[in-house]
Amino acid sequence: MADPVLSGALSGLSVLSPRDRERFREAVDAGGQNGWGYFFPHLLSLNRPGRSAVLTGDDEGAICLYRWRFQEGIDRADVYLPPLPFSREALRRAIARSNDFTADRSARVMRIDAKDADAVASVAGLRVRRRRLQYIFAPGQYESLAGKDLYTVRRNVALVERRTDVEVAAFTPAHAEGCRTLLERWEQAHREAHGTAGGAGGSRRAIALAETAPGGDLEGEVVLVAGRVAAYAFGGEIRRGLACSFDRKSDPAVRGLSYFHFRSFLRSLRRFDRINDGSDTGRGGLRQLKDSFRPVEMHEESRASQRRGHHR
Repeated sequence: MADPVLSGALSGLSVLSPRDRERFREAVDAGGQNGWGYFFPHLLSLNRPGRSAVLTGDDEGAICLYRWRFQEGIDRADVYLPPLPFSREALRRAIARSNDFTADRSARVMRIDAKDADAVASVAGLRVRRRRLQYIFAPGQYESLAGKDLYTVRRNVALVERRTDVEVAAFTPAHAEGCRTLLERWEQAHREAHGTAGGAGGSRRAIALAETAPGGDLEGEVVLVAGRVAAYAFGGEIRRGLACSFDRKSDPAVRGLSYFHFRSFLRSLRRFDRINDGSDTGRGGLRQLKDSFRPVEMHEESRASQRRGHHR
């Protein structure tokens, strides 16, 4: 399957690219969005030739984004984010465009910020339901790790700090191969423990983006243990004051490393007031780690589908 043919229902759209960055970021700044899905490198990472693409178009000054996907012989194009700035009429037209493309009434709005949920729900024919909760952290609170609330973090960080073979460094393209090697080991361990790849494909795309990301959009940090990449993390600015912790992996064989590196990466982004670290993806161990860092807020993300029996 080739990339989507941008004609018919998709006429006037284009595949999102780095040249769309400035206008998108300005719109997110103006709208005060808080969701992990508004991180621009995340949107670029969804462009997978022949399989997936983020499409963008203008509707009377509002940016409309769609996610085209080809799966099991079927291609569809859902509305990925509500229009920026939000417009009920633009959203109605975006839903209609998606329905026209699939020739049915199955189009959805995939990611909706809590602040926009009521506005989206006010559009006739749409039902909004909570999709997941995302963890919001204040990076400035992890300097001393004092107090009982951060005991678990402090105990695990100390396990790594006692070692003499640990080095923390900013990611450079020279680290990319070591990150991929770590990811292969991590994926194998995840398959053995959970039976799935744990999103390893998305992590590979994150590493590739970090090698070429323009203007420092995707910042990275690695932890070297005995000279080998044992952990990496990527993130960057969603909007002024808010950053995204986009992707991170660590070697589970190194005790305490996941806590040590998450704390280190949060501190590397302390010029931001808040950091959205995404959801726990239903994994108990990841939930335990995130809860131990005492999030300052849980951000609710929703999804909208069309009500049965509603007609335009």
